[in-house]
Formats: sequence, structure tokens, C-alpha cells
Amino acid sequence: MPSSHRSRGRGNTSDPREGGVDLSVESSARPRTGAAQPRWPWPVVTVLGCLLGVGGVWVVLTGLLAPEWLALKNARFSDLTRGATRLWLLAHGVPMTGLGLHLSLAPLGLTLIILLVGEQTCRYGTRVMSAGRRASGRGPSTRAAGQVAAVHASTHLVLVLLLCGSAGADPWPRGLVGGLAVGIVSGLLGAVRGARLDLTDELPAGVRGIPSAATAGVAIVLAAGAVALAVTLLMHGDRAIALHQSLAPGGWGGVVLLLVQLAWLPDLIVWAAAWTLGSGFSIGIGSAVSPFAVRLGMIPSIPVLGALPGIGAPAVAVRIVLAVPVLAGAVAGVVVVRNRDRTGVGRSVGLGAVAGVLSGLLVSLIAVFASGAIGSGRLMRTGAMMPQTLGLAVGLLGVGGALGSLVTALVRDHRSLEPREGGTGGSHRMPRPRSWEDEAGEETRPVR
Repeated sequence: MPSSHRSRGRGNTSDPREGGVDLSVESSARPRTGAAQPRWPWPVVTVLGCLLGVGGVWVVLTGLLAPEWLALKNARFSDLTRGATRLWLLAHGVPMTGLGLHLSLAPLGLTLIILLVGEQTCRYGTRVMSAGRRASGRGPSTRAAGQVAAVHASTHLVLVLLLCGSAGADPWPRGLVGGLAVGIVSGLLGAVRGARLDLTDELPAGVRGIPSAATAGVAIVLAAGAVALAVTLLMHGDRAIALHQSLAPGGWGGVVLLLVQLAWLPDLIVWAAAWTLGSGFSIGIGSAVSPFAVRLGMIPSIPVLGALPGIGAPAVAVRIVLAVPVLAGAVAGVVVVRNRDRTGVGRSVGLGAVAGVLSGLLVSLIAVFASGAIGSGRLMRTGAMMPQTLGLAVGLLGVGGALGSLVTALVRDHRSLEPREGGTGGSHRMPRPRSWEDEAGEETRPVR
């Protein structure tokens, strides 16, 4: 900032009676010696933050399981801690086996909470890193943010492997894959937000709009799944309530049962999204729930599963949900073309198709994480039907993306070619060139 003061230093040759003004401006690129240095190095803060985040979630899980543990006879404290650990590991995809039950369906609700906590802790570590770089005259960079994310992801993976060893669970390969996935996703999100970076700037200019377009397509498919799940719960909610009452869980047991179903609520949304794609999902080997047919066998006594549709062929009008993936792909195509400069129709259609296909691949990847076992025997396979979900998601969203980008490009080109007069859009009359007769007429036209 410019400083206004009188020069009072020695060696000043100017007249002291004159009010000299110093207009020197200090460059912001120089290191500020008075800037506060962080008390802890950012690697230490990142590792400690990851440890505290994981410990906090584990303590909450232990507290939720404590009342049920106290109700057991001859229960040991190690049973409580091991149960909380196995539940935390299950959120990473590590199977849980005990009492003749094999459970590998990850509670994605708990996984999302772990991701959110990890993102916040890594975000704080990135802020400490950015403060240290600014104190030394440098700003945050993509490379520095990547280093923070790598430290966070490595720490999270080590914790997953250590807890697998303490709980007697096999970490290979699901523990390794799940620990890496959760650590990398939470680390990258936290590092990017903490450093206030935009990773799309690193992409070529021609494809920068594809990530946001694909995200929009995935969001619409999942939103449609949430709506479909809400509708079926409203239609068959009485059966779910009756099943809950038949279990007689009691006061705290009812709360725990509700929390357990909320933990798996995102999985159910993904299953409903697969239903809107037309492929459907299964609850056990040999079962299928889709807009074309419903085949069910023995269903676990979980209240929310009481809202499943009846066995048989649904009404033909239900198949209108197949328009959902096409609409989602069309939105992705519109987003990827709308914010771009004018390009050829062929290139626009290609970008829209790529955005739709990427949306379908992401939906299929999410469906893989929302699949697993909820028991032994025929219940070893539950979730979206594969590879049908992959084929329909990629195909329908890809076609929708191409159509949406095609329509957007044609409308934009048509508007750019519309003749306009005087800057208004109401007239399509082409302006006539002025001649010397017009000039003469203006000269001799009487003034009114």
C-alpha cells in the first residue's frame, strides 16, 4: 500500500519544510517478514488430522453400539471395540463375518461420513501448507496440494491395514482398494478446496467442460433413483412399518435399526437408479427387480425391504422411467456445449457423447461399490445387475448426450445466423445499402 509520511531519515537532502510524499509500493511477490509462520509443519498437521478424524468416527460408532453391548450377557469390552472397528472397515468394503453371517455390502452412508471428515481434515492441512508457502513468498500450487493429498491418503491406507490386522479381517484385496479409494477421494477434495484450486484449468481447453457435464448427468440419475425410492416407500410403507413392528426392537433397538437402514440408504438409492436404467437390481441369486419383471425369493427381515414391489410384470406405463437416463445424458450434452465457443456440429455431438458415456461409466462404478453380500447362500449377491447396468448406462446416457449437444448446437447456430436490424430481435429485414439518392433526400427533406 502506498505510504504517506514525511521523510525523516539521515542523509535526506530535501528541505525539511517541504512535505515529501513517499509513493514507493512494496511488491506483493516479495516475502513478508512479518507474516506468521505455522506452528506445526503441514505433514505433521495432515497426519494428526487424519488420525483424529478416523478416531472421532470410531468413537461415535462405539458409542452407538454401547447400549446393545451392555444388554448382552458376559460381553467383553474387546467385543465392543472390535464391533466398531469391523463396522468402520465395512464402510471401506472389508467383509464382516461372524455368527454365521457374511456381510460385504458397504454402508455407503457411513462411507460418505468418513469421506466428509477426511475431506475436512485434509483441507485444514492444506490451509497450513498454503500459509507456510505464503509466509515464504510463494502461493499454493497443484503440486503442493497433491503432496498433501498423498500424505493424507497414505495415512488413511495405513490405518485401514492396521485396523484390519487388529480386528482379524483380511485386507486383501478389498481393504487395499477401499482404503486407497476413500483416502484418495477425500484427500484430493480437501486439498483442492483448501488450496482453492480449479483442476479443470489443467485440462486441455477443448475438454474442460466434460467433468462438470458428467457430474450433472450422474446427479440426475441418482436424483431419479432417490425419487423412485421415495415413491415406492410411500406406496408400500405400510408393509415396512408392519415388518418393523413385528421385530419388536424396543426403544434403543429401534433407534439402532433406523440408523442401520440410514447407513445403507445410499445403496438403496443406487439400486433404484439402476431400476430407472432398465437393468434393475437383485436381492439374492435368481431374483430381479426391474421395470419389466419382478422375481423375488426369501427376503431378509429388514423393514425397508418391505417396500419392494409385488411379484409379476409391472404396468407398461412404468417403463417410462427409461427416459431418465436419456434425459440425464441430454443434460450432460447441453452443459458441455452451452459454455463453449461456437464449434462445428460434429465436434459438439462428439463432446456430448463423451460426456454422456463418462456419466454412464461413473454411474456403473458407483453401482459396483453399492453391491455385495448381505448373508450367506443365495444372499451372497445383491445390488445392480451387471453387466446389464454398465451397458444400458453407457448406451442410453451416451445417446442422450449426443442428442442434447446436437439440439443445443443447432439452436445456437440458428440464432447466430438470424438477421438483425438495429440490434433488436423483432425484425428480420435485411438493411438496404444507402445510395447517393438517400443522402440527397436527407439534405432536401423539410424539417418538421
